[in-house]
Amino acid sequence: MFKNSTIFATLLALLTLTACDEGDIIDSDDAVTTEGKIATLSATLTGLDSWSSQYSIVLAGFAEGGTYAVVQKKLQATDGEPFATDLSLTSDDIATIELCATNRLRERVVTFASVPVSQLEGDTIRLEAGSVDVGMYKAIQDLVFTGTCARCHGLGATPAGSLTLVEGQSYDQLVNHPARLPENGLRVVPGNADESLLHKVIHGDPDAGVRFDHANMIKETTSIALIDNWINGLITE
Repeated sequence: MFKNSTIFATLLALLTLTACDEGDIIDSDDAVTTEGKIATLSATLTGLDSWSSQYSIVLAGFAEGGTYAVVQKKLQATDGEPFATDLSLTSDDIATIELCATNRLRERVVTFASVPVSQLEGDTIRLEAGSVDVGMYKAIQDLVFTGTCARCHGLGATPAGSLTLVEGQSYDQLVNHPARLPENGLRVVPGNADESLLHKVIHGDPDAGVRFDHANMIKETTSIALIDNWINGLITE
């Protein structure tokens, strides 16, 4: 009888420990689960038609630190009209939802608005972006000219190279505008990046004829490609 009681107590203790271990494994609610949820976008977009065929304006989900969309949806909106859409989330790796431009590899080129998945409300992550200019040139202005170039090519008394690249002035200072040195041609030749001084400068071409090497000023290859594609697709009257 004593032997049977000892065996029963041992089995009961083992069952209790097993149950506790299983409980610890199941009890985990720290991670945000997004698979099977949706992201919604509401916005009024302008500049959609300015992008060349190499790019898409999308609602996309990105992993933490990722540059390629885990999932994305190309936006079919009418320029200047309120627009809403949703995106099914198919992976728990998604960390942010972004209104952005991506290239053909689904690599992020520029982000216009974003929201972290931590703002999940029930089954939905909402991105209410308001009015957004998603134009190709606007992206270049914000991403490159304002973010990098305007430090030297700003509104000072003597901007470098007599070139001002601040918003509202940069386009007229570039497109069909003669370079400071006549032998350098035009700063931007519409439809021809290779013949444009801007292209030569950002690619570090020694024929650019500038005193300062700009080759490493713009570090993202996606930004350099964006400028070249904008020039090649540029049509002026």
